[in-house]
Amino acid sequence: MRQLILSLLLLLLSGCSVITVAYNNVDMAIRWIASDYFDFNTHQQAKFDKDLQRAHAWHRKEELPKYAFLCTETARRIETGLKPADLDWIGSAVESRREALMHYVATDLASMLGTMDSSQIGVMGAKFAKENAKFRKEHLDVAPDTLEKKRVKKTLERIEDWTGTLEPNQKERVTLMVKNFPQSAEHRYIHRTTRQRVLRELLETKPPKEKFEEDLRQWLVDWESGRTVEHDRVWAQGVKQLRQMILELDTMLTPKQRLHLTQKLHSYAKDFTILSKR
Repeated sequence: MRQLILSLLLLLLSGCSVITVAYNNVDMAIRWIASDYFDFNTHQQAKFDKDLQRAHAWHRKEELPKYAFLCTETARRIETGLKPADLDWIGSAVESRREALMHYVATDLASMLGTMDSSQIGVMGAKFAKENAKFRKEHLDVAPDTLEKKRVKKTLERIEDWTGTLEPNQKERVTLMVKNFPQSAEHRYIHRTTRQRVLRELLETKPPKEKFEEDLRQWLVDWESGRTVEHDRVWAQGVKQLRQMILELDTMLTPKQRLHLTQKLHSYAKDFTILSKR
């Protein structure tokens, strides 16, 4: 379900060279993902396709210009050096775009999910179980040192995708900071299964239409709901350390790396602007 809702936003993480192709074919991608969660009947599939086309058109016209502005403004702030207030702004801007998408799709999703029968809910439950088993295999049933190496490698790759090749001292510093991040896999596993259970219970109980839509909208928007107190503490600590890493790395960027990063953001902005007008 999360993959289904986030497909549009995840385009921000794609390489510039594939954004246009990916965005123009996102309907097909989401349709494929949805089919992996639900066993739609003919009527449901037709409605889903129609709703998806409308959402895609809305997103192209209304949201992509805002994505373009987000990229341009982020580049401007990076050009002058990031400050804590800049991270606040970027985080708030990204969250606003996520919430806008969740609010928009909530009504159509409620209309669709409200028609699911017990067998279709079972298909969704089986998909959740498969994903949870994969999560456990990749994040919990792994030796701590192996997991740490994978986390460091993935972080360095993500950073270099934006900045270009890091210097040895930069890699060393990032590695040290990532190793000190709090471990949250067990908390995240509990949280995801809790949210899955809440969604399944909502679909099974089928409250009145307005209540159903309200509860689903809340479930979509408030992804933090269902966390334990300890998970909230670990999450807050992780965010704090991530911000510290970003700010420190920003001070270590070479002019070439900073240019690479800002040019990539400007390229994103250009792609989003062009796509919004098609």
